Amino acid sequence: MAGPISLFFTEDHDRLDALLRKAVERPGLLDRSAFDAFRAGLLRHIALEEKLLLPAARRARAGQPLPVAGRLRIDHGAIASLLVPTPTPEIAAEIRTILDPHNRIEEEPGGLYQVCDDLLGAEAGLLLEKARAYPPVKVARYNDGPGVYRRAADALAASARQLGPGARDAPTRRSPG
Repeated sequence: MAGPISLFFTEDHDRLDALLRKAVERPGLLDRSAFDAFRAGLLRHIALEEKLLLPAARRARAGQPLPVAGRLRIDHGAIASLLVPTPTPEIAAEIRTILDPHNRIEEEPGGLYQVCDDLLGAEAGLLLEKARAYPPVKVARYNDGPGVYRRAADALAASARQLGPGARDAPTRRSPG
């Protein structure tokens, strides 16, 4: 039976997945309203993991980060960089190439959410209160300037470089096309 952290974050994944599916449901077109809601929601979801969940797990492990934390941060950085340019159906597909395996790592048995449920125990309720009260993330305008990554592989590589040499050991994905 899934714990409260697993339920909360998996339900949010489901909500975000539905928004992304709606954004690209018409082939070759992008529903900008649905994508904008997806973008804002995903940035908030990442903030919840980075600012609340991963630090709580680290505290529960006497200051040691979870082994999967570096990999998740690379994915979060790559996803965030793909949310910068004006969205297209192709960018939405690139985001999906990161999100699908990323969400499995978090949701699967023994994944991030189950580990956090096990580690945090009674503290989970307080963490979820903070998560529910967390404000919307301020979302900047889209930016198509130079240096904006438009391919998942480029975004993942750039994100790994930001984290330093040890982060390069994280598995990489090949983006389609």
